[in-house]
Amino acid sequence: MEKRLNAQELEALIVEICAPWVQELGIKVHELGEGGAKFVMPATEKILRHRGPNGGLVSGQALMAGSDTVSFLALSYLNGRFRNCVTVDMSTNFMRPLPEGNVIFDVKVLSNGKRLATTRVDIFAEGAEKVATTSAGVFAYIED
Repeated sequence: MEKRLNAQELEALIVEICAPWVQELGIKVHELGEGGAKFVMPATEKILRHRGPNGGLVSGQALMAGSDTVSFLALSYLNGRFRNCVTVDMSTNFMRPLPEGNVIFDVKVLSNGKRLATTRVDIFAEGAEKVATTSAGVFAYIED
């Protein structure tokens, strides 16, 4: 089996690579698997909408930023290291609102080639069975 990064190494990448506001999302490794990984974004005031009729729901901006972040982490996990990459495309579908609470990101790496990688992220409220949001991402590696 190829070398894979562990949870501590993945979480260190967030501090090393991500912008401070992304670090404030508090994303942590939840589970590492064969073809992907699960991550949790804790319920904090920083990820909630505060005003209007939809106050108290997890914001779409936090979900999209989380999807992008957990995608590069899952790729790093499977690659056994961080390979510098850029997001080429990300499509997000919001199917139902996420109430205040922890958010689970379930990342599947669909392809991981020499130059491009593709991920799918299913996003759930912790403990829920129904997917609330999905994201599909394409990433271009800019180094070997």
